[in-house]
This record gives sequence, structure tokens and C-alpha cells, in this order.
Amino acid sequence: MNKLMVRQINIEGEKISVVDSREVAEMLGKGHAELLRDIDGRDNYVGIIPTLEKANLALSNYFIPSTYKAGTREYKCYLVTKMGCELLGNKQQGEKGILFTAKYVEAFNKMEEHIKAKSKSRSDNSFKEKEIEAKYNNSLVRKANLLLKMIKDNPLITDEYKKVLMSKITEILTGQLIIPLPVVERKTYSATEIGQELGISANKVGSLANKHNLKTDEYGKLFHDKSKYSNKEVETFRYYDNVIPVLAEILSNGKVS
Repeated sequence: MNKLMVRQINIEGEKISVVDSREVAEMLGKGHAELLRDIDGRDNYVGIIPTLEKANLALSNYFIPSTYKAGTREYKCYLVTKMGCELLGNKQQGEKGILFTAKYVEAFNKMEEHIKAKSKSRSDNSFKEKEIEAKYNNSLVRKANLLLKMIKDNPLITDEYKKVLMSKITEILTGQLIIPLPVVERKTYSATEIGQELGISANKVGSLANKHNLKTDEYGKLFHDKSKYSNKEVETFRYYDNVIPVLAEILSNGKVS
């Protein structure tokens, strides 16, 4: 094996770069069992882990216990961090130790470069997304400002249509219909207009409506209006068209007095 395969694992939410102890053993030119002896210690031989434990150093910074399967059996191995590789490289004497140190440094550096490039790519994508979002939001503001200018500059726009435009502006800016569209008012008619349909006077319409209790929400609506003869405000009842057949029936049945 000419190079170490560095991979990332997640330990308690933290990503750590590691290599398999079997690969390390191969790079060092020794059997895996021999490397495990170096790490764990055997009999009268003090291993690396007991030494680290004695010094109260965090083992996970160096070696992470793991297993691998061979056939139907499961065997022990370690996931070795960069610091763990450094300990093993320093322990190995001669050319193999030097070559291993060079290889693990190269492998971990490549992994770090890969992580940085990936992080930069994510950062660039995030920036582009924010830039697109900002441009979109600016376009919404421009649309809303155009509608506001339309309301302000056009004296012919009715109050009812202004309400419609204001509702649309809030929907454009927030994506929600915060200000509801105005309710379309049902058309109403004056007593004079109803009288013209029936061939009677406005006074007669009012008289019949009062007598037969037709000035209700079912047949019309009460409005506040200015009196023709003074500055006083007066109440005026305007009728819906459904009152016409009712009055027509009253007239045809002779219920008029």
C-alpha cells in the first residue's frame, strides 16, 4: 500500500479524520497484531495507551477503538488520528518510520485541503443564495413602491380600489394576505329607484317598507348621509333588489293602505 486512506468520522457531533490501524501496520511493515501490541501493550511491554492513560491524556485524541469483520468473525482494530499517527511514527525507527511519517502527513494534509475546499464551496453557494434572495426581495420592494406611487399620484382611484392595492402590496412584501381584500358590497337602490321599477313614489316605497317591516338586513342596508336641506347627517335606508318582488306582491294583493 503506497498511501493511507484518510476518512472522516463523527464523534459526538465533531468530525475527526482517521486512518485504519491495519493500513498503518502495513505502511510500517509490520503485522496488525504487532501494531496492536505497540498500542495496547502486552505482559511486561508497556504500550502507548497505558502511557497516555497514566498521564491522564484523552485517548480519543489518538486512538478510537473499532472493529472489522473477516469471514464470520469480528476483530479489534483502531481508528488512528493524526496525533496517533505521529506517536506511532516517532516510535518506529529507521527508514520505515520516516516514510510512514511522510505518508501520514501528506494524507492528512490532503484531507484538510479537501475539507477546506468543500467548506469554501458551501460558503460560496450560501453567498450566492443570499445574493439571489436579496435581489428577489429588492424586486418585491420596487413592485410595492410602484403600487404606492399609483395610489398617491392618481386622484381617480377610488377608496375601494386603494384598499385592494394596499392588500396587494402587503401580499407582495410578506407573501401573506395580512390585509384582507375589501368585501364586494352588494348593490343597493334608493327608494326612488325601487319606486320607478314598481310605478309608485319613493314615499310609497318607504311607507310600505315601514308597514311590512322590510327595512331589515335581508332587504337592504342603512347608510349615513348628509341631508339635502341642511348640514345634518341623516340615516337613509337603501334597498336590495330582492325587495321588489315582495313589494310587488303586496301591491297585487291589495295590502296597501
